[in-house]
Amino acid sequence: MVIQGMLVLGLLGACQNEDVMTPADTIGNTSGDNNAKVAASEIKLVSDGDNNLQYHKTGRYTGYLSKVSEPSYYTNYSYNDSGVQGDYWITSKRYTKSTNTLIKEIQYHVVNKRCIKSFNITDNQNSIYSYNETGRLNTISREGSSIKVDFNYIYDAAADAERLTKTTYSNSNGAYKEVSFLYSIGSGNWAVAPKPDKYFLNPVHSDLDKYLRIFGKFSDMLVQQVTITPLPYTNQTKPYYKYFYSIDSDGYAISRSQEYYPLGYGNQAGKQSTYAALNYMAWVPGI
Repeated sequence: MVIQGMLVLGLLGACQNEDVMTPADTIGNTSGDNNAKVAASEIKLVSDGDNNLQYHKTGRYTGYLSKVSEPSYYTNYSYNDSGVQGDYWITSKRYTKSTNTLIKEIQYHVVNKRCIKSFNITDNQNSIYSYNETGRLNTISREGSSIKVDFNYIYDAAADAERLTKTTYSNSNGAYKEVSFLYSIGSGNWAVAPKPDKYFLNPVHSDLDKYLRIFGKFSDMLVQQVTITPLPYTNQTKPYYKYFYSIDSDGYAISRSQEYYPLGYGNQAGKQSTYAALNYMAWVPGI
């Protein structure tokens, strides 16, 4: 599917749901400068399954994410410039749709394209974000406590790329959960090869906002398997997820199927399957 095709997809989505942005809303980001205004054609994600995304239309933050609308909730995003170049704040406010009740407010401090600290106003908890030498998110640590999440990467020499391989959750009692990520399925004739991640989102099995692209990039490939392991492991159930994608001719994932096995890999009991279409829109100067 070429860019023009994606524009049609976006327009069709806009006709079906008022939360999907109009073409004028799609002034977008560069992959190198997350949430930054550009003066060229740009692809923007406008729907992810039942979630619809909008972007600011005017002002200094034109093209930045402004709203994510879900079936039962919506999240608004506002921005504040600190006065220092490359240093700004994002405020995320999540509401219940039925009552417009604010249920979570988080402020993110972004410096040089990376979130360095977040302030959970609702829970009165602050988190600090540290990055490795290549700019990958390394650790999220809760300020004033031993709670943290460590991000571990593997290096693929052939692709000259780092890929997130696991996250480990810890508290004062030590590590209590590990989430592992794989980028292919099977082997030999049954193998599903890695698929390039052209429009990356933050890992869904993490404490990160899925759509705020301020935490660096986690992989060059799409995640195809996820296993959640309780720690210390003593034969507990390990929930398992498997993902399948459809990729268009421009390399963008246009659908994602998820299979969830609550009792672990190979156990069909309680298996759940979901499907999400992903629609994009191309912003062209003059539209």
